[in-house]
Amino acid sequence: MPKRQYVRQPCWLGIYEWGVMMKFLIKTVPGLCGLILLAVATGLANPALSAVEQNTVENYLAKARARGEKPNRLLNESSPYLLQHAYNPVDWYPWGEAAFAKARKENKPIFLSIGYSTCHWCHVMEHESFENREIAALINQYFVAIKVDREERPDIDNVYMAATQLINGAGGWPMTVFLNQQLQPFHAGTYFPPETRGGYRGLKELLPEIHQLWSKQRQRVDAVAMQVTDRIRNAGLAKSATTKLDKNIHARALQDIAASYDDQDGGFGAAPKFPRPGIFAYLLTLAVQNQAMSENAKRMMQKTLTRMAEGGIFDQIGGGFHRYSVDAQWLVPHFEKMLYTQALMTTSYVNLYQLNQQSMYKDVAQATLDFVLREMTSPQGGFYSALDADSERPDKKGEHAEGAFYLWSDIELEKLLSVDELKFSRAYYNLRKDGNIDSDPQNEFAGLNIFHVSEDYASIALTKTQTALLASVRQKLLEARSHRPRPHLDDKIVTAWNGMMISALAQAGLVFSDEKYIRAAIKSANFLRSQLIDERTGNLYRRTRSGEAGVDAVLGDYVWFIRGLLDLYHANADKSWLDLAIRLSEKQNLLFLDQANGGYFDASDTDTNLLFRSRPVYDGALPAENAIALENLYDLHAITKATQWKKNADRLLGTFAGTINNDPSAAAMMLSAAKYSL
Repeated sequence: MPKRQYVRQPCWLGIYEWGVMMKFLIKTVPGLCGLILLAVATGLANPALSAVEQNTVENYLAKARARGEKPNRLLNESSPYLLQHAYNPVDWYPWGEAAFAKARKENKPIFLSIGYSTCHWCHVMEHESFENREIAALINQYFVAIKVDREERPDIDNVYMAATQLINGAGGWPMTVFLNQQLQPFHAGTYFPPETRGGYRGLKELLPEIHQLWSKQRQRVDAVAMQVTDRIRNAGLAKSATTKLDKNIHARALQDIAASYDDQDGGFGAAPKFPRPGIFAYLLTLAVQNQAMSENAKRMMQKTLTRMAEGGIFDQIGGGFHRYSVDAQWLVPHFEKMLYTQALMTTSYVNLYQLNQQSMYKDVAQATLDFVLREMTSPQGGFYSALDADSERPDKKGEHAEGAFYLWSDIELEKLLSVDELKFSRAYYNLRKDGNIDSDPQNEFAGLNIFHVSEDYASIALTKTQTALLASVRQKLLEARSHRPRPHLDDKIVTAWNGMMISALAQAGLVFSDEKYIRAAIKSANFLRSQLIDERTGNLYRRTRSGEAGVDAVLGDYVWFIRGLLDLYHANADKSWLDLAIRLSEKQNLLFLDQANGGYFDASDTDTNLLFRSRPVYDGALPAENAIALENLYDLHAITKATQWKKNADRLLGTFAGTINNDPSAAAMMLSAAKYSL
């Protein structure tokens, strides 16, 4: 394999995303850490160009075949993440009965590895360990190895992420979980190096120790597995007798949000900083509907979105947002570009533009959508999942690094730009001859520049000459960048994330009066309608790739596609979108509604091997699915005036009232959706 440089931190899930789960787990599992078998440290308006030539997993497979490498059974899978491991010496299985039966027959524990195809540290662990024949031999000898794409199976990921958080104290990807034959977790971590180093437990030492525990202390292993399973199941299905929101719920929620707010740089919590679409939506709701809290909510939202737009987390040259910022100032991103990030950030800026019509907010939203239409859109109109953080370095053939596609040396800039362009770019983007990335503890970015707006220009209007210079700079650099080796594209099309993008496009098209975005939303909705609905059952599929639709949809796929359809209906008044939204809402009730307790499960009951189905109410990296369901139900009532939708929505809100009261800021999207109940 090509030589790679791996020096970045793991793909963090983030404290916020799973911290709310930990609040339940810590309360319900006193002293559990003493039961854990092994202590392990855890490794988180642009110029238009012609359609780009994408770098997909097919290129990797072709190179592996050309080298004469022997594939494993993952070669028969569709997931790009699984296909990336199709030439590992590990005897991988996909999730399913064949793997479970082998574990029972051979009396082996399961080595479960969960990740996704654009995850930097998933690549690290693959090349360091899963391509390592010595480690592969240990896995094959002592375990049954299962590989899961978390983006195809978020229901599986949710279960074992809860376990990893409980056992390990932190979560992220790659996620490594050891299961007994009842699929119960007894040990877990994230990234493991091949050999113990720097506080990270090595697989060469860990795997034999797990084998010994399994062989010599099986009863203890199963006891721990049962306790972990009980705790995460109880936390995931927690119920409350309270059916009404506290009268002071908004004051408490805003107080909690303000307590985590960074008044200097915007954002919530310490580094690494993630976009918070649920909080953005809730702050907008308060800004519009609550006079007493409006100014404070507006201030936090505007400051955060302005600083993000000025920072390196926003691609100043090509548009679009990277997944998160590793620092508090939004300057140094983790360079993945996820479709869901583009959709949710676009919606945030469109909403803010309606509140405060500064051209920056419109420009950022349009630049993000234009990036998606240019680089993440299939010919049929579906939207691809993600672009990798890593790519081949343009200056060193065969060597890969994170951010290589986006970073610039001063020497490159001198060759590409005029004297005036270079001079102004250095001032405007804070570029330096020796590089402008000061937060670089591993010397990864030496001599390189990340484009971000300098403080000197953050609050002043540019002259016509300066505006023209910036436009020319962006055009030249975007053109030059288009000839660099591209990051890997995960080309599967996920229903939920396409629903998010349809919603964003429809809202932007309506607010900006731009038919281009409406047409793109219609094309995508038609694609999903024709390709991702089972004609026989009317059920949704989770994803399609290379013309093959598959994997049962989860709750997120239904609620987000419905959300997109409703926003598209609002944008162009085509009743067929409303009719489809109603049919899918009825199907959602059949598949996911908890008839006994209310609320929606995150998955249907088709996979009997899931340890539990949770009912998500707290926001994570994405807003809680039940919050989107609530918004959809209230919107359906507003449109149709049919009382059934409001009754369903009121019951849903009542089901989770106690949970929301316990931690209102963690349920920001639910509180935002609850505005329709007022």
